[in-house]
Amino acid sequence: MSKFFFTALGVGLVLSVAHDAYVTILHSRGRNGPISHILCRTVWRLARATASKLSRKRRHVRLNSIGPALMPTLIGVYITLLVFGFALIYYPHMATDFLKVPEAASPRWIESLYFSGVTLTTLGFGDIAPRTNVMRLVAVIESGAGFGLISLFITYLVAVYRALERRRTAALAFYHQADGSADVVGFIANHLVAGKLSGLAPNLRSVARDLEEMLESHIEHPIIHYFHTVEVYKSLPRVLFLSLETCAVIRSSIDREEHANTYERPEVRTLELSASHVLKELVSLLRLKKNPAHSVEPQLDESHRREARFDHTLASLEEAGIKTNRDREAGLKIYKDCRSKWEDSLFRLVSHLGYDWDEVTGDSRLLDAAERQANQLRVEVLK
Repeated sequence: MSKFFFTALGVGLVLSVAHDAYVTILHSRGRNGPISHILCRTVWRLARATASKLSRKRRHVRLNSIGPALMPTLIGVYITLLVFGFALIYYPHMATDFLKVPEAASPRWIESLYFSGVTLTTLGFGDIAPRTNVMRLVAVIESGAGFGLISLFITYLVAVYRALERRRTAALAFYHQADGSADVVGFIANHLVAGKLSGLAPNLRSVARDLEEMLESHIEHPIIHYFHTVEVYKSLPRVLFLSLETCAVIRSSIDREEHANTYERPEVRTLELSASHVLKELVSLLRLKKNPAHSVEPQLDESHRREARFDHTLASLEEAGIKTNRDREAGLKIYKDCRSKWEDSLFRLVSHLGYDWDEVTGDSRLLDAAERQANQLRVEVLK
């Protein structure tokens, strides 16, 4: 009875690792296997909780180390579980089905772990060897599993870092086109030639394609969720914000008649749909539920904050020589509607990934203006 129990427990542990590796590494579904999911989520939450007490710079440095550390930790967990799993299979047979040199004599559980470890890593010192066909077959399966797992993980590691490189490259290109900030006016103004917005559509198409590639990278390699960049401008939340904000500004703030060729371009709608889809998928994959106790800016009414952002955008566009929407109230309504569709989801993603809302969106410099506007409105109401 004990022999069956140890064997069943060992086989179950080995199959659990095999299933987890298959789901995490080979099956592109956007989520880790059960073992990987528990490990990654637990480590990330603990790291984020401890890092929240640090300064912003130190917090980013701390979180930046989590992703690279999770890779060797995960393979270490896999190897450890496989060693224990096969050791459980060997344990009830170690006394009768193995040949051992006298000098290698040890307690049976140590012999089982030792033989499992050297077999999985294909070392095979020969001081303990199976003498029955069944145990020989199990040893061959274990050595194949160890070799296959390590080879597979090396390939996975290369693929993950290639995906991260593509993500950083796309984010960096957007960052430079936006004049090194989170202000989309710089991105739009870079395409202003002789009073006309020229060449904006191809760039919007390129950004939409980059976002879809980023999403596919997260689906194929779920561990990428936990790679936190120290430079915020290289982060996926910043790219998502710039993409969605660009569409909102084009729809609400620029003059439709003067820039009809830009406003009516299908690339604007395509980018908006792509960015919204990517954001929705990431929120779903990471299982980020809405928390009513938190908001983007709990101290200020969101309507005033959005209005301050809108007015700032109009002023910046005019300063850059871009004609703006003549109907401010209509434009403001469009802008608020656009922001309300994605702002909460983006805030949840930003918070989960360990960033601050204002450093991703650049809203911090608008808070004082929004507060002054809200206070002025309160005074007028009291009068």
